[in-house]
Amino acid sequence: MTASVVADQFPLYQRIANALATQIASGVLKVGERLPSERQMAEDLGASRMTARQALKLLERRGLVETRTGLGAFVARAQIEQQLSTLSGFTEDMDRGGRKASSIVLNAGLGSADREAAAALGIAEDAPVHRLVRVRLADAEPVGLERTEISAVLVPKLFERADFSTDSLYRVLREDYGLFPSVAEQKLWSAHPDAASAASLGISLQSPVLILTRRTLDSTGRPLEYVRAVYRGDCFVMRANLTLGKGT
Repeated sequence: MTASVVADQFPLYQRIANALATQIASGVLKVGERLPSERQMAEDLGASRMTARQALKLLERRGLVETRTGLGAFVARAQIEQQLSTLSGFTEDMDRGGRKASSIVLNAGLGSADREAAAALGIAEDAPVHRLVRVRLADAEPVGLERTEISAVLVPKLFERADFSTDSLYRVLREDYGLFPSVAEQKLWSAHPDAASAASLGISLQSPVLILTRRTLDSTGRPLEYVRAVYRGDCFVMRANLTLGKGT
């Protein structure tokens, strides 16, 4: 059976949605571009308005289209997919999704570990840490606010090694210090941002965000970094691969 014959087995609304999805993926339809109205689409394709509506709803469920009340349907910006089963840095996640990573560095300097960071890193409270606070950008759009702390003893002169507005911290750790992030313990929950986070990300206090904490260990099992982050809920989707537990 040929691909065209198989395609013809799908309902008309699904074939319309697939054709539009192909145009979005190829860049013919660009992010932010308004799609034809249900009426226009129905007239152009010789279909009913109900069929056109079903096609747009399907694209919306796929995350390819967003509907703005009173304005119509627009091509949505693709969400950033983060694999919860794989330890990777922000730069690697962006590269995998075909997006350009950059950062606005808000703070890069020596600080003192608070109780939470000290417990995560296995160091004394008030011990010196290198603190890196960055607004993370995807294609120049702010999508996250990350605060990373590493024991200063492990990485002397860290901020002389690279420009962390564009460089990957994990790359510097591996190549300059021989430290290999290997295992992480991560917690993730939904919330609303505080005022500082909302201002940094350019969102309202009512916007949904994902709060993340991550304690990363190196290849020897030694605590390496502690991250506290706020990510825009409209920009990220988390994917996890699950297996059936024994006795289930």
